Amino acid sequence: MHQKLPEHAHACPLFAEWKLTDATREFKTTLGLPETNPVTQFPLPDALTDAISTQRTDIRYLPLTISGWHRTRRGCRFVFGITVTASYPPLTAVSEESIHLPVTQPRGYLTTLQKMHRHGMPLTRSESLIGNILATIFDRKKHQKNHRCRPLLLTTDATRIALPGKDTYDLPLGRRLSPEEARSEEILRQSHTAYRIARGYECTAPSPTKAPQTFLTADLHLGHHHAIRYYCRPFLPDDTDTMDTVLIMNWNHTISLRDTVIFAGDLTYKADGDTTEAYRSRLNGTITWIEGNHDTCLEGTCPSHTIHADGREFLIIHNPKHVPDTYHGWVIHGHTNNARLERYPFISFTHKTVNISTDVTGYQPIPLSEILALITAGEAAGRTAPILIREMPAKTDIPR
Repeated sequence: MHQKLPEHAHACPLFAEWKLTDATREFKTTLGLPETNPVTQFPLPDALTDAISTQRTDIRYLPLTISGWHRTRRGCRFVFGITVTASYPPLTAVSEESIHLPVTQPRGYLTTLQKMHRHGMPLTRSESLIGNILATIFDRKKHQKNHRCRPLLLTTDATRIALPGKDTYDLPLGRRLSPEEARSEEILRQSHTAYRIARGYECTAPSPTKAPQTFLTADLHLGHHHAIRYYCRPFLPDDTDTMDTVLIMNWNHTISLRDTVIFAGDLTYKADGDTTEAYRSRLNGTITWIEGNHDTCLEGTCPSHTIHADGREFLIIHNPKHVPDTYHGWVIHGHTNNARLERYPFISFTHKTVNISTDVTGYQPIPLSEILALITAGEAAGRTAPILIREMPAKTDIPR
């Protein structure tokens, strides 16, 4: 099944291509669908297409929120798809737009309900009733374990635009690319660097604090090449050298020797003792090490840490599922990275959780004071909607 795309520009979220393809594959396998169509680009409004084609814009990336698996009904059939919500610059008529893109062929109503019920997908009350009836009739293996269909919620950015014809426009570099240039690994490396700096994901100079502060972070996964694909990190696939350099530089540009750091686990991915110690020796600050599930050779760790600030208690732990049932305060955690934002966003005001995985906090440690300010403002406003990721100040004065 091939997706037919309109004859206008399409945004390409390069960092999320593997994740979107793998998530669609998992969705297909879990529901037993015959075929799916992974969506790795989406159409742009005509105004933005024209502005980019004529190089009348200085935007360096397009923020995207991608969610699934949404279904639409066509007669007696269902079609599953993803919804892409894009934030556009002021030159377009709309500041935000959501587009629904199908990833499956139409499927029979009852067959689809049965599979959705079996794999724990959201259903209306009447659909759940029908699903229970179908399960009673057709699911003979009462004790079979069915995999739950994991939801899809992802925040990423598009950095390249596929223009009508064969050319590509690179947003961070601000220029058209020929087909040959678009395939160049070196040009792509330059584009990723320009993007990280513009997005605030790569610190180019130290930013010392006036007084010692407490910072928090987690899940650096240094040396772990799969982390680049799994968590949509803005680096070339398998380029762990650049990833390690940027993450350590961000740490040391943010944290001075007099600052305190609470690290909530997963410095590496099961690295040996010498490698782990070599990484640790390069990091500034007085660090409290909380053990992560991949810290097999990290010494001097503790299972959790508790702090009190602004009249609140915070339990800091690696895996939020390991929080005791009797605990009802705020939880600061790592472990989930940006892979479960629907349940573990940057800040959840309803569940009282703060996700400090580096993929959620802009690839650099976050000061405790910033977390406290966001919680205080959210609670004062009666906010219930989560903050999916930490917003970093964009840099617009960088020459191309």
